[in-house]
Amino acid sequence: MKKKIMIVWLLCCAIYAVFAADDAMLTGLDAYSRGDWTAAAAAFEQAAETQPENRTEALYWLVMAETSAERYVRALSYADSFLAAAPGDERAAEVRYQKGRILHLSGSYINSSEVMYQFIKDYPDHPKVPSAYYWIGENLYAEGLYADARKVFAALVVDYPSSGKVSEARYKIVLIDQQAVRSELAQIVSEAQGKEEALPDAQSSAAANTADTGAAARSEEAQRRDEEIAERLKTLEEKIDALAESLSKMSAEQESLRVQEQQERRKHAAEARQKELEELRQQSRTLEQLYKQRTKGVE
Repeated sequence: MKKKIMIVWLLCCAIYAVFAADDAMLTGLDAYSRGDWTAAAAAFEQAAETQPENRTEALYWLVMAETSAERYVRALSYADSFLAAAPGDERAAEVRYQKGRILHLSGSYINSSEVMYQFIKDYPDHPKVPSAYYWIGENLYAEGLYADARKVFAALVVDYPSSGKVSEARYKIVLIDQQAVRSELAQIVSEAQGKEEALPDAQSSAAANTADTGAAARSEEAQRRDEEIAERLKTLEEKIDALAESLSKMSAEQESLRVQEQQERRKHAAEARQKELEELRQQSRTLEQLYKQRTKGVE
């Protein structure tokens, strides 16, 4: 009788340990799917500490949860821990990509580009390659290197037309072109002011001959200048109208893309949670069979 009680007690302890560890992962996945990043991270930390066999899984989700919570120092630390513990894991490429994103979001633009370029080199066929180029463009944009950023965004649009980042890349191109329009407008104003100041000198020089010739020269120069500025301003207005129309379309596309990405993230989390539940059911069945086999021998 004592032997039977001991066996049952040991089995109960084993079942509790398995369920408690799995419960931490399930709790984390559930919280993640609901957007509760703090609760998700706490549960994944518990799973990483109490269930060695699931530590890699827990670290992966810690990277995702901490990034979503905008705790970039912690997210970067977990990314490095994951890559050190499981460099050959099938999710290592995803974590390296996320590391590049984290570096950008934390303001380390040069380091982010280095990580992204290495990611592209090591995983040229990975589906996140277009996104990696997008973040490289964002890094250049953040550094004020607008011409270089535009080249990267334009290449992304041309080379990966079906990428989900195309809409955002086009939006950035519009913003860069808008900045160029502002710069050109400022240049026109500066040139106009400079020519206005120079005209009295021209008049004085011409007046050395005859007053009438000087007035005519000034009038002709002013007219030519005005026509030139008017033409340039007309071109700028056309650019501004085109940019305004593009921005309106891009805003609508980005909102649609944001909703789609949220749905995909929740779907991914739900699928992972379902997988964990199936594994938990299988462990439960295995323990039940083990319990029946062992208790049968002591009856």
